[in-house]
Amino acid sequence: MADSSLAGQVLLAHPSLTEANFCQTVVLMHSHAVDDGAIGVILNRPLNRVLGEVEKRFRDGPLAAVPLHIGGPVNVNQMAFGGWRFASRGPARIRYGLDESEAIELSSDPEFHLRAYVGYAGWTAGQLENEIRLNAWVTHAFDRLADGLEGVELWKAWMTRVRPDLRLLADSPGDLGLN
Repeated sequence: MADSSLAGQVLLAHPSLTEANFCQTVVLMHSHAVDDGAIGVILNRPLNRVLGEVEKRFRDGPLAAVPLHIGGPVNVNQMAFGGWRFASRGPARIRYGLDESEAIELSSDPEFHLRAYVGYAGWTAGQLENEIRLNAWVTHAFDRLADGLEGVELWKAWMTRVRPDLRLLADSPGDLGLN
């Protein structure tokens, strides 16, 4: 694990990870190097708004309908474009940090899942590897399970497929007193 990049994979928050920023999250990894750290965005924290609703300059343009998501707790005062396109074979093509002209170009591709992220998830060198050793994260290949699911349902679907042994924990309410 220590020598292989997690770029292009997802991190699934272990059910025991209760820290508010990452509880029940699916993080799509955009870059990862043991010596440099890692960057990703949370896939399952939609803001239930589109760019044209919150940014006047995008209101009537080709990016008006781009969905907004919370990308993570780092740089929450900034927005970045990113997304993916599933390949017929092999890994998905993942893009992050697109400039506006690239985002406009990709917005016309019906196969590209374009999103605007507020903030991102970031780890310093060695930090993510340590969290994985402590079982805070479950890693998995990024695949089409992401299509059509949002929020906690996306996390539950992936978690119970990748780690069926954790189904009871994944299905339990956040507050066990409600169980």
